[in-house]
Amino acid sequence: MKKLISAGVMLVVLGGATYVAVDHQDEIEHYIEQMKPDPMAFNPYDDGECTDYVFEKVKDDGNMIGKSWGDAKYWADKAEEAGYTVNQQPKASSLLQSPRGEEGHVAYIEHVNDDGSLYVTEMNYVAPHKVTSRTIQPQQVQNYHYIHPKENPKTQDTKEA
Repeated sequence: MKKLISAGVMLVVLGGATYVAVDHQDEIEHYIEQMKPDPMAFNPYDDGECTDYVFEKVKDDGNMIGKSWGDAKYWADKAEEAGYTVNQQPKASSLLQSPRGEEGHVAYIEHVNDDGSLYVTEMNYVAPHKVTSRTIQPQQVQNYHYIHPKENPKTQDTKEA
């Protein structure tokens, strides 16, 4: 009799838990997502480098990029491996990437001009720790890869609140 009552209680508890979990799945997923840390809370890139600057620009936009992509020369490959869109189609707020040079280079695309040129800002292109801007001419645009950041779910949570 004791086993029968225990089994009955267990069925009621499991049934209730299943009902609550199924009925409130969206809320449960929301709370689980809220408990995850902000992927952009900490900038792992070396201070004053182009990668550091671009990370902060992406963070300010409420977007996210990888934190373990290393030197700029690896970014396009690492981004693609991580499921980011990498292509030859620059857009405002995307990243211009070049594997050329000892460490490669990344820049932030502020906007795409009507003539197809790109207005970019960057750090460490002209001088160490210096933020500069330049225009990439239309005929040079295809010489680069373009990494498109993803939306940061943590930023979306704060916008909704």
